[in-house]
Amino acid sequence: MKKGFYFYALTAVVMFLVAPMQVQAGLFRSQPDSITLFYDRGELLLPGESFRIGVISHMKNGKVKRSTGLAGGTHLWWNYRVEVTGGSFSGGKVTVNERLVPSKGKYISIRVYPRKQPVLVRELLLPLNYETEIVYRPVEDFDKAPGSQVKGELVARFDNGMVRVYEDLRNSRAAEYYRFWADGGSWQRGRFVIEPDFTLIRDHRSDLFVESLRSQGVTDTFSVWLDYRHDYALSFRGRSGGMGFSGMNGFRGGEGQPGGHGEPGQDGEWGDDGPDVSVWADLYYDSLLSCNLLYLYAKNLFTGEEFRYLVNPDGGSLEVVSRGGDGGSAGDGGDGGPGGKGRDGEKWKEKVRVKKVEKQPFKEKRTRREVRKVTNREGKEEEVAVDVEVEEVVYRDVEVWVEEEIERHGPGEEGAPGGWGGPGGLGGIGGYGGNITLYFTADAWPYRHLIDARAPGGSGGKHGNGGMAGPGGPGGYGNPPGSAGPSGRPGPEAIGWAEEGHSGNILFGSTEEFFFYQSVEK
Repeated sequence: MKKGFYFYALTAVVMFLVAPMQVQAGLFRSQPDSITLFYDRGELLLPGESFRIGVISHMKNGKVKRSTGLAGGTHLWWNYRVEVTGGSFSGGKVTVNERLVPSKGKYISIRVYPRKQPVLVRELLLPLNYETEIVYRPVEDFDKAPGSQVKGELVARFDNGMVRVYEDLRNSRAAEYYRFWADGGSWQRGRFVIEPDFTLIRDHRSDLFVESLRSQGVTDTFSVWLDYRHDYALSFRGRSGGMGFSGMNGFRGGEGQPGGHGEPGQDGEWGDDGPDVSVWADLYYDSLLSCNLLYLYAKNLFTGEEFRYLVNPDGGSLEVVSRGGDGGSAGDGGDGGPGGKGRDGEKWKEKVRVKKVEKQPFKEKRTRREVRKVTNREGKEEEVAVDVEVEEVVYRDVEVWVEEEIERHGPGEEGAPGGWGGPGGLGGIGGYGGNITLYFTADAWPYRHLIDARAPGGSGGKHGNGGMAGPGGPGGYGNPPGSAGPSGRPGPEAIGWAEEGHSGNILFGSTEEFFFYQSVEK
């Protein structure tokens, strides 16, 4: 019996010693033995942009755990400590600091290790990418002429062979990493705008320059050789006439008084005439472009403003318009005011005799049987019925004449008439088109069809509507009540629009040769 006790005691001690060792061994096997750090080689490493990283932990029990973001990854990032020099880390992504511009020759450092095992640290020292070539290219057709806009995209090739295309160069944040400037043009709202004044363009060529800020020295030049095949438009017009004000509405009439008349609408102002314009045309042979060009000089004779164009006879033209200003619309007439209420009929009281039926009391004698107690001969009391005469008061209907005071109401008066609507104003007449005079040298005369000159008059303004008639006032109270008053008359109005202005004259004249092309000196 004692031997058995020692056996159980020894077994318990052995189990007590072995159990902690098993727990420690289980915990030891759940820790990583080593880790591998990855980054996405399919992403560019650029200032201001992010790229993904991942960790594979090799556990001591032979299992493998992948960080979230990797295929089949479930191991959360809070199990690791991530240190980034030259950027920041969040949710499996590293963002490169924007201040690392230019990026050529610069690196970003990433250190990752399990939170409780810093000895397993892994580090990546990654060189930042940079452009090796950039190309600006148009994405739609454009006229190679002053004032044209070129919408384009930027193609960037990087040191690792990757290519990126920036299509939105106006609002794209990525476009901030490039500098755009021009010679013979300007960069506006994400587009290359060719200089509108050809006299400021050297040798018929406009250049757009693009430089990478991430890789200084990497540039591109997009050049446009102008051919002046463009349909130019030069338009003037006179000032439009002001609108007329609408008339005030008539006031409401007082009791028994007619409504006020609406005021007339104001006439619209006349449109101003279009300015007189002169255009001089000269033809010359351009040795740089090896073709004839038509030089056009236009002047607004009213303001003195000048305009200059080069037009290629093979595909170019100029439209010149001097339109009269539109006449102003007229104001509407004011509405007539409502008529006042008719006066109430007169009221008075008078006394009259009227027959009425009243109930009056009358006395009547009637016989009524009563039961009384008497003593008979035998000395006994007994009840005996006897007839008794009584006097009663009764009420009967009686017709009587009485004097009463009653109220009389005379007839109400008719309501007052409504006011008349005010007349609508007249629309302003359109201004005349300006006179356009075209002067041609002898060699430019055959190309006069390339200038389309028009001088239409301005449109007439719309006539105003007549004011609405004021409603008649309601009749006065009475017996009988008064009738409603008559409505006023609507205001007169002219239908439609005022006449258009007359067209201006198109005149032709001759001039001596006056233009010689000279390149802009830089």
